[in-house]
Amino acid sequence: MTDLMVKIPADWLARVFLSLRRSALDDAQAVAAELRPFTEQPGQRVPVPRATVMRTERALRGELARVEEPGRRARLNEETAQLISARLGTGDR
Repeated sequence: MTDLMVKIPADWLARVFLSLRRSALDDAQAVAAELRPFTEQPGQRVPVPRATVMRTERALRGELARVEEPGRRARLNEETAQLISARLGTGDR
C-alpha cells in the first residue's frame, strides 16, 4: 500500500496549497481543497496519495501555463519540479 503514497513535507505542501488556492482555475481550487488536510502537520513528512500528487502536478502545470508574472512562474516551476521529484523518489523532500 505504501507504493500508493508519497511522503512529502507538510510545510512544502502548504506552499503548494497556497499557490493553487490563488488560482482563478476551478481545477486548481479543487486540488487545493484536496491538499488542505495534508498541510496540517507542520514539520512532518506526510503520506499523500499518489493520485492526489499527480492531480496536483497537473494543476500546477495548468497554472504555470496561464501565469505571466515571472516571479510566480519561477515559484510554480520550482513547486512542480519538487513534486515530481518527490513522486519519483529522487528528491530529498
